[in-house]
Amino acid sequence: MSRTASLSTVQMAVVVAVAIVAGGAGAIILADVAPADRPADGTAQEPAVSTFDSAEEFRSYIRAADRPTRAFRGDDVSREVETADAGGDAAPGDAVRAQTETPQSTPAEEVSTRSADVADGERRASDTNVQVTGVDEPDVLKTTPETVYYSPRDRPGIVREAGDDADDPPDREAGVRLIDASDPAAPEVASRLDVSGKLLLSGDTLVVFDGNAVVGYDVSDRENPERTWSRELSGRLVTARLHADTVYLVTADGVDRREPCPVEPMDGVSVPCTEIHHPAEPTAADTTYTVMLLDPADGSVDDSASFVGSGGSTVVHVSPGTVHVTYPQRVDRAELMTEFLLENQSDRLNDETLDRIEEIQGYDIGPRTKRIELRRAVRSWLAGLPESERREAERKLSEDRRAWAADNKRQFVRTGIVAFDVTGVDGENPTVAAGATGSVPGRPLDQFSMDVDDGEFRIATTVPGAMGADSENDLYVLDESLEVTGSVTGMGITERIYSVRYVGDEAYIVTFRRVDPFHVVDLSDPADPTLEGELKLPGFSSYLHPLPGDRVLGIGEENGKVKLVVFDVSEPSNPTVETDRILDARFSAVADSHHAFLMDRRNGVFFLPAGETAYVFDYTDGLSVETTIATGDRVQRTAYVGDYLYVFDDDSVTVVDERDWERTEELSLAG
Repeated sequence: MSRTASLSTVQMAVVVAVAIVAGGAGAIILADVAPADRPADGTAQEPAVSTFDSAEEFRSYIRAADRPTRAFRGDDVSREVETADAGGDAAPGDAVRAQTETPQSTPAEEVSTRSADVADGERRASDTNVQVTGVDEPDVLKTTPETVYYSPRDRPGIVREAGDDADDPPDREAGVRLIDASDPAAPEVASRLDVSGKLLLSGDTLVVFDGNAVVGYDVSDRENPERTWSRELSGRLVTARLHADTVYLVTADGVDRREPCPVEPMDGVSVPCTEIHHPAEPTAADTTYTVMLLDPADGSVDDSASFVGSGGSTVVHVSPGTVHVTYPQRVDRAELMTEFLLENQSDRLNDETLDRIEEIQGYDIGPRTKRIELRRAVRSWLAGLPESERREAERKLSEDRRAWAADNKRQFVRTGIVAFDVTGVDGENPTVAAGATGSVPGRPLDQFSMDVDDGEFRIATTVPGAMGADSENDLYVLDESLEVTGSVTGMGITERIYSVRYVGDEAYIVTFRRVDPFHVVDLSDPADPTLEGELKLPGFSSYLHPLPGDRVLGIGEENGKVKLVVFDVSEPSNPTVETDRILDARFSAVADSHHAFLMDRRNGVFFLPAGETAYVFDYTDGLSVETTIATGDRVQRTAYVGDYLYVFDDDSVTVVDERDWERTEELSLAG
């Protein structure tokens, strides 16, 4: 086999040799980078998904998968080396951190799980700020025209006392409140549940995500809610959604290497080995992701599907027919190492070492063993050089590594994508099955990084700087098979993505390091998306929301204070700032969750919690302030019922008449 031909056999990934010189002794660290045999933009498609035949096949798959990278000095394997995000900038600060979940873009007027307007004389009520029309998201607040459900934050250190009746709520501020809003000007607490957590409301059933439990309540009688079912989770709840009276649950369970299956993500749910999907090529497998379809009326699970991948930062996008789950994709370090040495160092290594590398490449051994043998080959070559030449060889090896890393940065960090197909949720037999898989360079920030539109899947990622290279930001368009059809790469060099929003055929991306570049990407041609325009301004926006009239609202931070900016995108090639404001507040609840943002289309305003004040902005007139509502604690949420605005902190609800912005009531949530 020729050395040129040997490179074409590299299928999954590639590793780079890092030379570090310390004093008079050389130390070589072999660190992760990623796939070699890929298009220039770093995109790649995964092989078809398949299932395990048995627990033994699952165990064999795990053994064949890669292990963490190791470093060596001399003959010792001494420490692990983390390179996934090496050289990248820190994530956004505590003042404004973006949301952590999932989208299908909709105009600002439609981003709700139901209409907020008065219909047939019925009283209007706000609902959760979501991304996908008809797909509700869990939040601490749910609103109907007659009843408001609110779950204040738990107070640390306040727990149920020993001997308390389990049926009685603990004497603390926590616990979901059911608030009677039949008279919206004077709401009253009707009852309190003994659980706290995010909520979904399906008809007369309230679903509460309370720690590792999912609990269902019949709330048809708000003064006497009845717990009807409870399910315990064994792993981590990644996220949940509600669509067509079906709850989509996404969980992550660590893989037990001795007994990897069946997987039991929830009591009463057992997924056998033969129903656990995986990529055909072994990859790091330490987490099993499961999508379950749950009936909120009785807590029964209609169907489930599982996929094994790598644990870590997971982002989920849910549309009515598909659940896209991302996971950190690890690379084959032995293949990476071979690629770098044979492709980049062939003119420096002697023939004996090159022959040995090719020989090792052909061994039918595990990746970890193969890496050890490759290290020995390089170490043996260095040891055979005179000391003066050895030091120069180590220096040159380090330089070559850095240059190679700059040219191949999109091979360092990759994200795997799995599409779970959901059918029948509008009927009696909903089903879910693992379908297409794909892969893109970089890491998505959050749920807003992804979008589905007319069968096309879009995902924006940050490609971290590694080994001295600069970070960059990309956007990829994939078809229903999760094959990449087009991309825009290299946005915001040295920066990271802080927010993304898709509106039809446009994507708006904010990157940040020292200034806030606002990027406009045209997605009308999936095969050829283009960067249309860019605008730089101080600060950053961690949440973007479309406004009427070709405008986009950005909420973020500048110099440690909450900042609002309205972008005029009527000319995509030349986006401009229509207006901006900096508030005398250092924190907004929108930094924790986009659910804290609320628009009132009828009155042409939006509500923004900022510190202990709720701001009411007129979005039809720049960013003029209609009024402010100060409370005694940090404002968490706002809602409206009829003509009345409710401002929620952890201890109370302040009621304001929207017709004149006068306070009418203060409802205590204590006791």
